[in-house]
Amino acid sequence: MNKTGKALCLALSAVIVLGMTAAAGKAAYFTDEDEIKNSKAVTVLTDLNIMQGKDDGSFAPTGIVSRAELCKMICIALNGGKDPELGTVAWSFPDIGGHRAAGYIEYCFNLGIVAGRGDGNFDPDGAVTGSQAVKMLLVAIGYDSEIENFVGKDWAIAANVRANQKNFYEGLEDLNPSAALIRDQAAQLVYNAISAVMVEYEYKLFKTADGELQAIAVLSDNQDGDTILSKKFNVIP
Repeated sequence: MNKTGKALCLALSAVIVLGMTAAAGKAAYFTDEDEIKNSKAVTVLTDLNIMQGKDDGSFAPTGIVSRAELCKMICIALNGGKDPELGTVAWSFPDIGGHRAAGYIEYCFNLGIVAGRGDGNFDPDGAVTGSQAVKMLLVAIGYDSEIENFVGKDWAIAANVRANQKNFYEGLEDLNPSAALIRDQAAQLVYNAISAVMVEYEYKLFKTADGELQAIAVLSDNQDGDTILSKKFNVIP
């Protein structure tokens, strides 16, 4: 699709956004709507099937988000609101076999979005912190963990620098990145991430002082201004 056609498609899709956010002052689907702070984000993510409410009709905004749950959110977001077709796979972590989110975890692992604990396990039901969440979401929109130093002892600092540059923490000024993430915060964080322009790398050659050629990765925003919302859902953030 050329840029003109793409722009028209996205412009028409704005109707979807209006429909999703018209009642965004309240997340009207849930029995505990008055406890939800980030109502617009919750409404949009539930409409897009990225998050769901509880069986009792509540959203449970203060519930802790697990590592497995965030993997599922990211996986669904990257697949346009649907479950991916994974086929038969061999699990990369010994503690996810039989887990309800095993497929989502494996999907994210193969994209470099997540890694295991130091002991070789994944710890699917362990709480995810704000810093861990933004690292996962940054990779989901195109950042490379190795290039960006999202590994090693200072990974959290590097991830949070990039997260702030991409406005991941907008509306979350009270969030402690080192603390466990709650569902209300996760909704806003994921919404901010899927609304952010994706990034890409271009590898350029340069000559060193001794005359050798080396390639360096140059980071830039996606030239078409794609976001996960626009690319996967045809929705303008």
